Amino acid sequence: MIDATLNPLEALQMALKREQGAEDFYLHAAAQVDDDATRKMFEFLAAEERKHQKMIQDEIDRNFLKEM
Repeated sequence: MIDATLNPLEALQMALKREQGAEDFYLHAAAQVDDDATRKMFEFLAAEERKHQKMIQDEIDRNFLKEM
């Protein structure tokens, strides 16, 4: 749950986990359907979630890991 006590790094880490969960969901859904068009749609959505993960991880790396 997001609340006002999260610092920016914690918020990004939470967002990253949610994106990973969404990717897993779409990949699981893709594996469950027989229709090629529907499977491709879920695979596309999973790929979009991977892009989001990269964006978030890049933000973490750029703004927080350099401080460690």
